[in-house]
Amino acid sequence: MAPPSGSSPQTRWEDDEYVLSRIHRDGEACLLVRSRFGERPETLARLERVYAMRDVLDSSWATRPLSMVRHDGSDALLFEDPGGEILASLVGRPWELRDFLRVAIGIAAALRQLHKQGIVHKDVKPAHILADVGTGKAWLTGFGIASKIVRERRGPSIVSGSLAYMAPEQTGQMNRSVDSRSDLYAFGVTLYQMLTGDLPFAAADATEWIHSHVARAPQPPGERVQGIPAPVEEIVLKLLSKSADHRFQTAAGVEADLRRCLSELESSGRIDSFAVASQDVSDRLLIPERLYGRERDVEMLLAAFQTFAANGAPELFLVSGAPGVGKSSVVNELHKSLTVAGCLFASGKFDQYKRDIPYATFAQALGSVVRTILSQSDAELQ
Repeated sequence: MAPPSGSSPQTRWEDDEYVLSRIHRDGEACLLVRSRFGERPETLARLERVYAMRDVLDSSWATRPLSMVRHDGSDALLFEDPGGEILASLVGRPWELRDFLRVAIGIAAALRQLHKQGIVHKDVKPAHILADVGTGKAWLTGFGIASKIVRERRGPSIVSGSLAYMAPEQTGQMNRSVDSRSDLYAFGVTLYQMLTGDLPFAAADATEWIHSHVARAPQPPGERVQGIPAPVEEIVLKLLSKSADHRFQTAAGVEADLRRCLSELESSGRIDSFAVASQDVSDRLLIPERLYGRERDVEMLLAAFQTFAANGAPELFLVSGAPGVGKSSVVNELHKSLTVAGCLFASGKFDQYKRDIPYATFAQALGSVVRTILSQSDAELQ
């Protein structure tokens, strides 16, 4: 069953980094966001980043920043309060289907408007969504790492966002860029949690979360909760595709399918099967990030890795070729396979301008491994 739509909104919510409070200021209802840990340069930078986005965030689909303020001796950010409840307080048990579809449509509409502004959220999760279960309206918040980009390339040591909701390409282990479809993956995780009461994956540490998103297939929602219509399950699983090219390409496409599901449910009491994503047409040209014509080269590298994994005997493979032919792209195709196997990925490139520096290439490769190890916690290193 869904949470009761008539419950009073929470006045306070905490996540790993911030505290969100409902307050009244000058007679107006507002949201106040401040750090849990006092003043930190990186936290203040994120609040300032959100405040700088105030002109592109609309109160019809987002919490709009009003001003930077001082609260209890630390910097905080004041927002308009659109109403609704933090979605994170409403998940944990399966939702009633009609309420689920209404709120899912509201979130999809908010993401559509966000992406229309050219913004990628990069941290979509229930703690960053306000929802009114009665009306289905939803508002996005938590724009601390959002950016106005079409595509953003992630390095293997650069991980940002919330691990439980992170798209595979956001882990830095897929050799793929982050774009608006990364938000749709996180949206899929959120819908899965609303439908079933649980996340699609469970993990004990960052390494296991990354492995789950990159390599593990989620259990279909219908196997966890009886009575989920096939089209609804298909929508959620399509959002959770490992490859961005296989997901919905737009929030508008998801919204259209969810609206069709709700319309059929309200008119006939059931949702018949239909072709999912038939209205999912992107207004941007995103060329698939795939290698063409290099299958044999990639297979040779994968075979070498599999031989090493099987017998543990070290091997050295050198990839040579003229500048610009795609040597780095071929090597980087190993990212996913190494992540699935729980290995660290390191690569070095012979640079003509560093040919007089002894072992420069090996130092480059080993340096990336050292940075990855230094970024891990003690638990991950055990």
